[in-house]
Amino acid sequence: MESSRDQDIYKKIDAYVKGTLSNNEIDTLWVEFAKDPELLDRLELEVSLKKILAEKIKTKKKPVTPKPLPRWIWHASAAATILIVAMVQLFRIETPTELNEFIVTNIPADQIEVADGLRSQEFGISSADSLLNLGFAAISSGDEEKALELFSEVISSYDEEPYASKAFLNRGIIYYNDGDYQASIENFEEAASRAADNRMIAEKAFWYLGNAYVNVGEFEKALTAVGEAYNRDGIFRKSAFVLYRKLSYDLGKVDLEDDEGTSSN
Repeated sequence: MESSRDQDIYKKIDAYVKGTLSNNEIDTLWVEFAKDPELLDRLELEVSLKKILAEKIKTKKKPVTPKPLPRWIWHASAAATILIVAMVQLFRIETPTELNEFIVTNIPADQIEVADGLRSQEFGISSADSLLNLGFAAISSGDEEKALELFSEVISSYDEEPYASKAFLNRGIIYYNDGDYQASIENFEEAASRAADNRMIAEKAFWYLGNAYVNVGEFEKALTAVGEAYNRDGIFRKSAFVLYRKLSYDLGKVDLEDDEGTSSN
């Protein structure tokens, strides 16, 4: 069942499509999409629908009278028009959305990497896994200093994969949440480098690395890191897409003809 918040967003989308939404309201609407990247799934649906309809029109000799669509598809279609149009509006309004609205404020504890066995409830974990798990337990109890010691022990005693990249990533998360962005950058960079063959860890490292670069004003480096996260096509893809477009615009590199806004470089 749709929440009252979703219903309100759909009403605003309807108003936008009808041209009755002000610039400030359009800005607010896009911020909602930035905060809830799952809503971008609805945008992608419209892109697919439009392509299918376009192909059908090309292959028909006679005019086609479309059948009425269910109301949920109308909502999805209306929302999907924001993918390109609202993005243009977002970056052309007189009072642009602030960059800090697009980045992570605090990284949740569930992003800490632990032993694979802890998540799968299997046995037979290694000593390095145990240290990672103890570090997670320390964070959960509020003892970040102890957690840093444990993750550092993993790095010094078990300098191999996937343990080292996990430990570097975890240290980066702690430093990020403490506001020590420079230290977090060093750890995220190391994690991303070591996890070259581990897409999930690399994606997470690049995504948070990009956020850390934004916090220190290194926007070019942030753009590169966020692009790396996007290209791994994982759980941060939609968030990376939004931040990438915002950074591209602020740096004067936005290409309004590019639907995705990122390259595979």
